[in-house]
Amino acid sequence: MPDTMNIRRISAACGAEVSGIDLTRAPSPGQVDVLQRALGENGILLFRDVGLTPEQHIAFSRNFGPLEAHVIGDFALPGHPEIFVVSNVKEDGKLKGAVYAGQYWHSDLSYMQKPSMGSLLLCHEMPEIGGDTMFANMFMAYETLSEPMKRFIGGLSAVHDYSHAYDTYFAHLKERPPLTAEARARTPPVEHPMVRAHPVTGRKALYVNPGFTKGIVGMPPEESRPILDLLFRHSVRPEFIYRHKWRVNDMIFWDNRSVTHYALADYDFSVRRHMHRTTIAGEATH
Repeated sequence: MPDTMNIRRISAACGAEVSGIDLTRAPSPGQVDVLQRALGENGILLFRDVGLTPEQHIAFSRNFGPLEAHVIGDFALPGHPEIFVVSNVKEDGKLKGAVYAGQYWHSDLSYMQKPSMGSLLLCHEMPEIGGDTMFANMFMAYETLSEPMKRFIGGLSAVHDYSHAYDTYFAHLKERPPLTAEARARTPPVEHPMVRAHPVTGRKALYVNPGFTKGIVGMPPEESRPILDLLFRHSVRPEFIYRHKWRVNDMIFWDNRSVTHYALADYDFSVRRHMHRTTIAGEATH
């Protein structure tokens, strides 16, 4: 690792800024190892002024694992299925990407049998005011639970379902039509432990999120819903959260195994907000 690479904490909750590395060039194995460790310890890594092309964005992301395409192919960047476009920009009356994406607390692809390891979101256009993203530290969320609650959920699994977001958060949005039968078939409900040990650090993290977690295995809704609602509220206490104000050419690499995130819709939607995301495949939770 060159002496110029520096990793600096940016929040008491989670997050570190990485400087002194040129992301347009292939990192060394040593740099990749340091970044993987830093990601595991900090939850998110911020890179400023990166200005990557789609090809460079994909190439850098692949250093951390294979990439996977989003289940909704219409949101992919033309010619680059590895890039998921988050955008409110229209061309010829058609949206260029997923609008209203992530405007609820969630962990990317927790609804898959092998959830995403991490995501790298690159900002291309952003309103001057608003459009921040919040990140919540799920290590802290777990560690601050009472010991009886830790014991209780430690042996439980929860059901994660992509359609849950469409049946709740997107249900009233005409720009996000219902999931097709094909998309629902490709994303059947899956079960994951409610507590995950991180493969790099060994720390335990709470692994439920309002966006995709719809129930606790073996419990009827009237029992599981109050428990999940309590955990959801607890997991996003202010002291667990880092709120990022985006600049153009910021890129954030976040760890879906240990943080959840929420894209704030507190901006004028006539102002362009356009971003590219790659998603790194993860491992099974059981």
